[in-house]
Amino acid sequence: MRPARSAERTIQLCGIACSIGRLPAIGGELHRSGRTKVIDPLSRSQVLAWPSARLWTILSTLILQVAVLISTRPASFTHPGLHHFRHALRAHHFAILAAALVFIACVCAYLVSQIVVLKAAVYNAPGRQVLNARRLPNFIQQDPDSPSLIDFRQHLHGVLEADYSDSLSKAIAIRQWVRRQQSQDAAIWLVRARKNNENPHRLLEDQRRGVPGACRRFSYIFLGALLSAGFDARIISFTNSLRRRDVESHVDVEVWIEEIHQWVLFDPTCDAVVLVDGCLASALDVHEAVAAGELDSITFERNGSELEPHPRVEVYARHCRHLFVAMSNAVFDGYGVRLLGSKSISFLHYSREAQYPALRKQLLLGISANGLLLSVVFWTWTFLSMTPE
Repeated sequence: MRPARSAERTIQLCGIACSIGRLPAIGGELHRSGRTKVIDPLSRSQVLAWPSARLWTILSTLILQVAVLISTRPASFTHPGLHHFRHALRAHHFAILAAALVFIACVCAYLVSQIVVLKAAVYNAPGRQVLNARRLPNFIQQDPDSPSLIDFRQHLHGVLEADYSDSLSKAIAIRQWVRRQQSQDAAIWLVRARKNNENPHRLLEDQRRGVPGACRRFSYIFLGALLSAGFDARIISFTNSLRRRDVESHVDVEVWIEEIHQWVLFDPTCDAVVLVDGCLASALDVHEAVAAGELDSITFERNGSELEPHPRVEVYARHCRHLFVAMSNAVFDGYGVRLLGSKSISFLHYSREAQYPALRKQLLLGISANGLLLSVVFWTWTFLSMTPE
């Protein structure tokens, strides 16, 4: 079978690298540095290291709500001084306050809209070691017995029936199957933003119907296919900036390869495995190579694929300034990238350049929401003040 044969090419390539001392054997327990890879478990508090953001948001909300309650209490329960102050206010004062709150809410909404990954909670990683661990603290794992996942497995019936020498070969065959689901027609490739979706069933259906889509859709279909085949996998997103106005991004998938006990970065859009110094690389390895300016160390193995687009080092050099790791792969259980909801996927951010502005984002969202809420209160108060007693 062609996928199996092409997958063997990567294994042979890795074997050649091993023979010259650059990569340990696939079946070993060594990292690409040649040393034993020790993964220290980290606590949830070490990863979700910004409780102050939520604390300040809650406090600001409570303060504003208390202020409104005090100002709107009946006259018989109000301090005489406050009662006199309320009578001194007129309808136009309330209107001015309401308009000012709307303006403040709009400014805050605009400022928060300039931050990338607006529709999900983002946590800053305490260090690079957490990204090497197989299990991120608080990571929400896909239920392997989900009926939706089992149903998706039927799409890969032919691929999963083949014999593979190792799990890497199997993952490569699945990647090539995902890439073949989309034609080379240029009209199908996404050129502008579309409504996001994480359901592999819907994405595969859109892909086969010719609905435009690119790296994000490829990655979620590939993630679903890997999970249905029994792999451990997660979504990876690279961006060149934390400002939405300047951002360029690329979405890939990391697959846990059991034989080498490490995450390996796959680019399903370009139908390739990413290598650093000729060795299987994780998203963190690629990010560190870009941050260090070692672009010559990044290469790609396509396992015989000649489909467009071809992977380019320049794309990774431009995008890989900030690394985001999805904190859930439960896409068959209803989890998705959304601002609100109990099944919202959050992300872990890592970068040498800057921390993700999680606290500022939470405060701006809190001020904007509370400003709009209070403006409604003051507009209501304005109309009530204009009503004759």
